[in-house]
Amino acid sequence: MSTSKTDPTPVISAKRTISSIWILPLIALLLGGWMIYQDWANRGQLVSITFITADGIEAGKTKIKVRSVEVGKVESVQLNYADGNVLVKARIEPEAETLLLNNTRFWVVRPRVGTGGVSGLGTLLSGAYIEMSPGEGKQKSTKYTGLEEPPVTSASEPGLRLQLISDNAHSLSVGDTVIYRGFPVGRIEQLTFDTQAKQAVYDLFIQAPYDQLVTTDSRFWNMSGINLNLSADGVNVQTGTLDTLLAGGVTFDVIDGDSKGQAAADGDRYQLYPDFESVKEQPYAFYNEYLLLFDQTVRGLVPGAPVEFRGVRIGTVERIPFQISEITGESDPRIPVIIRLEPGRLGYDDQEEVLHNAHEKLRFWIQQGMRASLKSGNLITGSLFVDFDLYPEEQAANLIEFDGYPVIPTVSGGFAQLENKLSAVLSKIEQLEVEPLISQLDSTLNTSEKAIKQLNRTLKEIESLARNNNTQALPEELKATLKEVRLAAKGIAPQSELYQEMNRSLDTLQQTLKQLQPVLKTLDEKPNALIFDAPKSVDPIPGGQPNE
Repeated sequence: MSTSKTDPTPVISAKRTISSIWILPLIALLLGGWMIYQDWANRGQLVSITFITADGIEAGKTKIKVRSVEVGKVESVQLNYADGNVLVKARIEPEAETLLLNNTRFWVVRPRVGTGGVSGLGTLLSGAYIEMSPGEGKQKSTKYTGLEEPPVTSASEPGLRLQLISDNAHSLSVGDTVIYRGFPVGRIEQLTFDTQAKQAVYDLFIQAPYDQLVTTDSRFWNMSGINLNLSADGVNVQTGTLDTLLAGGVTFDVIDGDSKGQAAADGDRYQLYPDFESVKEQPYAFYNEYLLLFDQTVRGLVPGAPVEFRGVRIGTVERIPFQISEITGESDPRIPVIIRLEPGRLGYDDQEEVLHNAHEKLRFWIQQGMRASLKSGNLITGSLFVDFDLYPEEQAANLIEFDGYPVIPTVSGGFAQLENKLSAVLSKIEQLEVEPLISQLDSTLNTSEKAIKQLNRTLKEIESLARNNNTQALPEELKATLKEVRLAAKGIAPQSELYQEMNRSLDTLQQTLKQLQPVLKTLDEKPNALIFDAPKSVDPIPGGQPNE
């Protein structure tokens, strides 16, 4: 049997294929990987925050919020033994990672009671949380130092941030008010102490638009509580608003007469004065320093005391060296006092160019007799001040240099001058010839003693006369006499019978005299009428003429 060559011969070969059963595990693997990637990609940024204490912070529970919106959570809390604080690691959600900048701030929100009021009461039920204040700029960071106190203002709030420098700490604290002419315009944000410069540093925030009020020539001073100042200028009491009276505060302004200056910028530093009087006392940048040597006590003279010329302030006491030998030498008992004279107080420009001219004018006046002395400014406190005046009786003098300081001549003043005058008077009294004066005074005293003895004898005689019974009876007799006179006067009164009888007798006498008038007239015309009859007169004829 033969076969055909054209018949195909089947070729059988084995072919490997993936079973469809593996599709499901592969899909699950891809989904798991995608979920892991998504979890890793969406887990957020891990940041480290250091706090002094972990009070109120719990790992896995404490939330991180921005304006009450949760943006993260604390993952771990551990002690940082090297730095002596607590290291908190928190995860910030991706949508909030853009807020993690260089100046972002963190602090723990818990119930607080302070000068700014009561805050964080809501955490009594929900628990403490960490507040995050977003920063500004482009520089990012993952390590932060948490604030122990919440900031007074937000970093994004528009305004001006300044620093105040003071050599002494004042009664100010974080949250105290910044005032401009009685109106609150800002707050104190932070208080630190520079250990190298030994100065207190106050961080201030001035709200917009009040930040435009601050210029390069602005002066800041403390307005906390009540400021009572007893100095050579008298008693001065200053008080602020009720807010500053209870809590404290700072105020600022441009002093009258100064230029307005240029607008202030963030980070500018200013000197913090203890009160407004200090601002007025130290407004000048250029001055000349001089040395005064006093041969009297300087108790009551303190740095900052005024230097005046006839009541007009021209400078300030700079310092009183503690070591006298530093300037005067061990053999000189005089007390050195360094003062500064400020030409700006006399109307000159506050510039360095005027210092030489002012110094030369002072040299001229010293040649004319100008001297410095100590005078009492307040009898209650005993405060002293330096007074300049002209003393023509003083000899001419010149400015001399001593240890780099021009020395201004001094004279004794105040109580020391009074003491010197009293000593001079006592010296003159000692030079008087008092022996004859004492003898004459002794003679005068003897004469006075005799006169006093005679006066004593006279007084005793008067006393004896007053004690005599006859003398004592005189008042009774005088009293009886006055009584009789009173009775006699009563008997001749108009209402008495005697007075009326006398009045009737006078009337009768008057009538009798009227009846005797014709008789008296006849006797006057013919004295012998009592002996011879008087001639009869012609009978009158009624209505006719008499017969011839």
